[in-house]
Amino acid sequence: MAPVFAHAKTPNDPQYLDQSEFYAQISAPDAWDYATGSSKVVIAIIDTGIDSWHDDLATNVWVNPYEISDNGIDDDGNGFIDDMHGWNFVENNNNIRPSVFENINDPEAVRHGTIAAGLIGAVGDNGKNGAGLNWQVKIMALRAVDSSGSGSYDSISQAVVYAVKNGASVISMSVVGEGFDENLKKMMRWAYDQGVVLVAAAGNNRYDGRGDLDTNPVYPACFDSGDQENWIIGVTAVNKNDQLSRFADYGQCADIAAPGEKIYSIERYAPDYGYKKNFGGPWQGTSFATPLVAGAAGLIKSLHPEWSAGKIIETILNFGDNISAINQSLGITMPPRLNVGTVVKQAYYSRLPVENISYGLTGNNIWMTTGTKKIDLITVLDARPISFATEYFTDSWSPEFAVLISRPPFLYVQLYKNNGRYWREFSLQNSKNALGQKILVGRDLDGRSILTISKYIRKTNQTVWEVYGMTGDLLQNARYKGVVSDWQMAPNYAGIDAKIKVKGKLTTKRVGWYN
Repeated sequence: MAPVFAHAKTPNDPQYLDQSEFYAQISAPDAWDYATGSSKVVIAIIDTGIDSWHDDLATNVWVNPYEISDNGIDDDGNGFIDDMHGWNFVENNNNIRPSVFENINDPEAVRHGTIAAGLIGAVGDNGKNGAGLNWQVKIMALRAVDSSGSGSYDSISQAVVYAVKNGASVISMSVVGEGFDENLKKMMRWAYDQGVVLVAAAGNNRYDGRGDLDTNPVYPACFDSGDQENWIIGVTAVNKNDQLSRFADYGQCADIAAPGEKIYSIERYAPDYGYKKNFGGPWQGTSFATPLVAGAAGLIKSLHPEWSAGKIIETILNFGDNISAINQSLGITMPPRLNVGTVVKQAYYSRLPVENISYGLTGNNIWMTTGTKKIDLITVLDARPISFATEYFTDSWSPEFAVLISRPPFLYVQLYKNNGRYWREFSLQNSKNALGQKILVGRDLDGRSILTISKYIRKTNQTVWEVYGMTGDLLQNARYKGVVSDWQMAPNYAGIDAKIKVKGKLTTKRVGWYN
């Protein structure tokens, strides 16, 4: 049984309840305990435009600091006149709000960009509508798709260049095309080399039998397919049970999954033209999984403005949740599912000097500490802890930890990652009705992590030491007839230095392994 997490920061927005299921799926409340975004982070959305007047978005819309509004002059000399909030590359003007009255308009396309913007950066905890992943952020609107849902690679290329030159740290692209375009690939690679995180939808072609991206690639998500470096995050979609959505594409350029069903967000609001809701759903598609990943990148950037695009991408992908077993029946390789809580905590604690980080146990609570100060309640254990120890089980920036627990009639070991997330558990062999004593972690001669655990067997009056691998395989044993007060690993000896009482006095006895 996994432990219960103590953190659960949630916004006071009235319609957050509609969003709570998919946000809980990616552990967003855990992330918000550590970061809610920054107005210094600019996320560009290449889409159909956004409703920049929306009352739950307006204060998070990017404002060009070098441009004077509506004076008909290119004040900053960037080649665009009065580009206060971005640019419209469809009609070639500064109106970044989707049109609502054209005969060719598709209602979903009209709402599309605003829905994405809301998931990335609707103002959180302001008592209005719902919340975005970033409660504070600056959203740069780049309209490269018209209100019928059509666009061109040329418009997207121009939008990418604009985003980079005007300070975007992340670009979210819920756009999909089936043709390869060398110029767009070149511009996107240039953007990545400039430090911009690129996030793109993997597409919704599985309904049509064309969902295998290795056979039917889509762009821009698959521009980095076959490259040694993963420089675009391709995003596919899962349902609330972490099963690949029936419409969602899969393959090598689908790098991560995120919730893409029953999505709720703010919408384009124009009641006089039939768009009467300023918040709604449910929406579905990889288009709406994509901004969740882009939003996660924004939260990381708010904590680490110095991190490269590659470092942010690596963190998002490496600390996702493994959902392969859930999708095993599909016979495909599934990418991890976004866990924004994990990646944000990883980013947050990596800012602390490693040598200052340690753990402490109080009751059933394990704390992360720096010096003598408790800085985070990491985990609430689900059973009585007996002993715990820390070690670098993996090549992480801070130690993981192991806990010896009692869940009568047996003893168990629980292992935790350095962010406090439950990793795995195994029971000790022959531990029925035994008394657990102590756990230590270390390395064997080959450098592999091992666990040494002592227990007292009342029935036979024996103290037993056992060495386990990290998956619960028993490696070695040692025994002593009687009770041991304390013990340590014996230096330069294959065994234990045990402290025992002899005629009321403590003495040290060396106990060797016998197998």
